[in-house]
Amino acid sequence: MPSVTALKNRFRIRYALMALADALLLGTIGFHLIEGWPITDSLYVTVQTLTTVGYGDLTPRDGTGRVFSIVFMLVGAGGVALAVSTIVQSVVQSELVLTFGQRRRSRKMSKLRDHFIICGSGRVGSHLVRDILSANESLS
Repeated sequence: MPSVTALKNRFRIRYALMALADALLLGTIGFHLIEGWPITDSLYVTVQTLTTVGYGDLTPRDGTGRVFSIVFMLVGAGGVALAVSTIVQSVVQSELVLTFGQRRRSRKMSKLRDHFIICGSGRVGSHLVRDILSANESLS
């Protein structure tokens, strides 16, 4: 079963990817409706804007399109930056938790002396525990 941290990280990554998809959808539909461009051209300009490439081959023609572009640039670029940083943070955090968890477990295991690890506590395991306990009492 995944840990709470892993579940939070999955949620963050899913949320970031959904935010990116929403930004692509919003920009594509916005440019399509405001500028009247085909969906493919609208998607092309949206991706240019979100990635801050800006080839400049398609630009908004009127004031409404330019205002939409300005708002979309500010919100979209910020959203992409936030989404990318969230994904990177989640991946790095997962790796750190995994690494430190293994290190902690190894340290605890190296300190153990004179012990037994019994996997399973069914009928055979419980007999084994009783035998070990009775052997330990007879040694004392």
